[in-house]
Amino acid sequence: MLDGGQFAYFHFLRPWWLLVLIPLVMTPLYLRSIQSPVGKWRKIIAPHLLKVLLVRHGRASWFNPVNVSVLSIILGVLVLAGPSWEQYPSPFSEDIAPLVIVLDVSPSMQQQDIQPSRLERAKQKIEDLQDLRAGGRVGLVVFSGSAHSVIPLTNDPDVVKNFLNAVVPEMMPRRGKFPEKALPIADWMLRDSPVPGTILLVGDGISIETVNSFKAYFSEYYHQLLVFGIGRESFEANGGAFIPLERSSLEKLASESGGYYQSLTLDTTDVERIIRRINSHLVIVDDSALLWVDAGYYLLYPFALILLLWFRRGWTLHWCIALGLLSSLSAPMPATANDALFDQWRFIDLWLTPDQQGKYYLNRGDYQTAAERFENIAWKGIAYYRSENFEAAAEMFSRIETIEGFFNLGNAWAHSRNYLLAVKSYDSALEIDPVYEGALKNRKLIQAIIDSINLLSESQRAEQGEPSQQLSDEDPQTAEGADRVKYAKRELEQLTAEQVLLDESMNETWMRQVQRDPSRFLSIKFHMQLQEVDQ
Repeated sequence: MLDGGQFAYFHFLRPWWLLVLIPLVMTPLYLRSIQSPVGKWRKIIAPHLLKVLLVRHGRASWFNPVNVSVLSIILGVLVLAGPSWEQYPSPFSEDIAPLVIVLDVSPSMQQQDIQPSRLERAKQKIEDLQDLRAGGRVGLVVFSGSAHSVIPLTNDPDVVKNFLNAVVPEMMPRRGKFPEKALPIADWMLRDSPVPGTILLVGDGISIETVNSFKAYFSEYYHQLLVFGIGRESFEANGGAFIPLERSSLEKLASESGGYYQSLTLDTTDVERIIRRINSHLVIVDDSALLWVDAGYYLLYPFALILLLWFRRGWTLHWCIALGLLSSLSAPMPATANDALFDQWRFIDLWLTPDQQGKYYLNRGDYQTAAERFENIAWKGIAYYRSENFEAAAEMFSRIETIEGFFNLGNAWAHSRNYLLAVKSYDSALEIDPVYEGALKNRKLIQAIIDSINLLSESQRAEQGEPSQQLSDEDPQTAEGADRVKYAKRELEQLTAEQVLLDESMNETWMRQVQRDPSRFLSIKFHMQLQEVDQ
């Protein structure tokens, strides 16, 4: 099957045949001009009178044997010229080009608009990709508010699948959605590769700086970007906040970075297309010994069809029937409600940008529609916030690492009664500007709520004779991660990495622990990595 990405290397194997087009095309045109009676009358009748006297033929006059002959000649010459865009793979070479999979494990990937969930479906697709690409080197990076390496480049699919199944959003030490933070890790994996590799981004959205970061990276390196969108753009959620797939943003990311966007399909068509993109990028190498595939044979089918129809009596009628059948086959299916809505958006897109449409609906008070139309993440979060969809608003604001983003994130957490997360967000804003009045005021109010909850909890426990426990200002997830880091550090203090690797019994014991609970191992690893970065 033909694939658009392969045509980046399009050329002709025998380009000199294209010179034949000059006399073959010019001759019929010259004969037409000298046989035309209009040319003779121009010498006798004034142009303004000739224009009135001429009887114009319809478009059917262009659909005649002469024009069809010219078309068949062009197709025949193109066949002889030998168009090509890919090489035959060498039977003696090994696929050493790397593939780095960057997987989104932020909370929005837990949504169940795609069963069983976006994250689980993404894992299934990655496994399908590995099965179709047996022997290829694959590395896995996960990201949320931070990015971490799960497994470096390896050609063992069982190792990748083992750690892939252990990946859950709860293990990530920081909330958010920042794909650009995975670029340094992917670059480290691809740095020693002798051939260009592929970065496959699998997720449902991006942050406000993702496009610029990816564009700058791929303008400097020869690696290719593939974006695999997971999720639906519209869904009737049974309770809870639904965050739709940000398809337009992902498509823009792929386009600006010279990459390709692939949407999710029910079968393996999506994975097969990704495989072809990877293969077309890997096969093109600077090796003159590899032969190019002559794809001119594809043009023989329309060439033969033209000749068969031309030799039949009443060929014009047959051509009309053939074109009518082709147009009926390509006609769209009967429109549904979703199709009508899509056509409506497509018409509006001709006149207004998505952000302009979102601002229009925001001013009208239709906040949900505004959130769906906005591409700007900040405005999308504001629309969700005004529609009182605070969880979705927090998801958007968590991708903006500015003082306004942290402040808005704190407000969204506060309205959704996640008071500890709200205090932490306000603290992040105050780290940037310690005298930011809005953050100081709101943090004081939320801290008062936390203190009142602590007092109420103490009084209830005192009545029941239980020891008092107070809420901590630390994020529960972060506090748990800190405990894991401390536990891991104690383990590392007892045994160094060299001792574990040199002693076969210790190495085997440690590997059994990792295999028994890879999620815990990855969580400790990610928290330690983030702590090292923060220090």
